[in-house]
Amino acid sequence: MFEAIFFGILQGLTEFLPISSTAHVRIFAEFFGMSEDPGAMFTAIMQIGTELAVLIYFRKDIARIISAWFRKVIFRKDLHIEEAADARMGWLIILGSLPIVILGYLGQDAITTNFRSLWLIASVLIIFGVILGIADRYGKTDKSLKDLSISHGILYGLAQAMALVPGVSRSGATIAMGRLLGYNREAALRYSFLLAIPAVFGSGLFQLEKAISDKSAKPVFSLTETLVATIVAFVVGYLVIAWLIKFITTKSFMPFIIYRIALGGLVMALLAGGVISASAQTENVAPVAPISYSVPKDCESTKVLAELQKDIRQAQYIDMPWQPAPGTELADFLNNGGLACTYGIQSAEVGITVDWVANGTVLFNNRIAGWLSEGYEKIDIPNLMESEAYFFQRDQSPTNEFSRYQVKFLINGFWINLNSSFGKTIEDSSGWIKAAVDSL
Repeated sequence: MFEAIFFGILQGLTEFLPISSTAHVRIFAEFFGMSEDPGAMFTAIMQIGTELAVLIYFRKDIARIISAWFRKVIFRKDLHIEEAADARMGWLIILGSLPIVILGYLGQDAITTNFRSLWLIASVLIIFGVILGIADRYGKTDKSLKDLSISHGILYGLAQAMALVPGVSRSGATIAMGRLLGYNREAALRYSFLLAIPAVFGSGLFQLEKAISDKSAKPVFSLTETLVATIVAFVVGYLVIAWLIKFITTKSFMPFIIYRIALGGLVMALLAGGVISASAQTENVAPVAPISYSVPKDCESTKVLAELQKDIRQAQYIDMPWQPAPGTELADFLNNGGLACTYGIQSAEVGITVDWVANGTVLFNNRIAGWLSEGYEKIDIPNLMESEAYFFQRDQSPTNEFSRYQVKFLINGFWINLNSSFGKTIEDSSGWIKAAVDSL
């Protein structure tokens, strides 16, 4: 979930800046080793959040454009000059959205695979950063959105379609095109926002439908995590829109251009040095043969007693013929195909109890909240690739002669519980833990 929230913040920060949000999601996945590339599907769905920010921020403009377009096209009403201009803007948004819709549908396989190479992304960041710099530096500023023509709308749409390649930046490409065509910075930015709405919503909803219907797919993030990332992206994105519109009224795009070139250069250097991998595809490796585990047949067949006798020579298996009370944890172990064994010196009350339970994942996870409330701490057991482990220690006397502690951990779907009446740290029981695992 932390990774999903991080990517939501990243999406909200970078979607509207001309630095490519898709490229940043792809790059930061490599920089921080966050599982793997989140993928085009996660990115597209998450962008819905930032486009909702556009809808709310420009709600008055959007409502005016939609209202005028329906009254003109559907109801055939005569409109005033300003209303007619809004209706015309509606047509230009539709027209400008066609290139990215068509090319996005036809090239979806390349978009989700080949286009996500970091070499390509780094190159595109630099190249289009330079293009944006030239356009912003030498482009005229004598046109506003009222001057937008059909031909310019199509050119805007073609520029937006180029953003199918991560690193181009949807806003960067359309802003650069607008500046080359002579539109002032605010006009170029506003039309970039409006033009993105149909394309991004269409892409996100299309990918959402695929994620729900494709049962064989294994996405990096669950739908719940993707939803959280989308909400985070919405909140951050709204704040960025408000800031950016104020920023470009008095400043140029030069800070973003420098950043693009620097980031692209850094990624290339890391790729050349082998620090990060260029491909977003998972490497094909030979399947690993499954390891067969089972609960020990009986207490005397385990390796725990031999390990315990290294510390307590008189230790032996203590036969406990009693049956656990129904509903207790020990009963759960035994009823779920488990085994509970006690070893030590019965008269001195010194020893350990080890419980094994087969297929204990669900049972283990159901108990975690209770353990934490009792004071257990989540730990990593040295030299053991356990899924989860929790540790609890308590002194048994004022002089600390004896110390009781419990270790509960899950490994390969098996829950092992070790309860010791001596020792103080997790290292004290490292040999017994290994013996309990080796007994599986």
